[in-house]
Amino acid sequence: MRTTANIAGAALIMATAFTLSACNDTAATGASASSAHPTPGTPTAAFPAAGHEAIHCGTGPWGLAVVVSTAKGNDFCPTAISVVTAYADERAEQSTGDIAVTIDTVRWVCGERRSAPGSYQECSSQNESADKIRLQS
Repeated sequence: MRTTANIAGAALIMATAFTLSACNDTAATGASASSAHPTPGTPTAAFPAAGHEAIHCGTGPWGLAVVVSTAKGNDFCPTAISVVTAYADERAEQSTGDIAVTIDTVRWVCGERRSAPGSYQECSSQNESADKIRLQS
């Protein structure tokens, strides 16, 4: 019983230390530090966003489902596929951090996002911040 309490206490101390050290983390992740876009590991807003619908656009890179949050309907799927394809191409060159891609003059910032129960890849429009594209299993 005492060993279990010691392990639980140590885990709590480590979790607190990681949480506090993350608050002061200023390391670059490939995107501007002043960007309003969440960094990897940061939970994101509701998906789909208010006033949007979740649209399934088929299968994208790495065999993952392409799901978008947009008010533009199914006509947005070709753009979404272009964005995630460009992201996958860039990811082959850069294994970590956020990646910016531009499709039809719109800048997207893409990267891994973590949430319960698992992580997913997400691209967020920098022009229309509510538009998001997720790659998920």
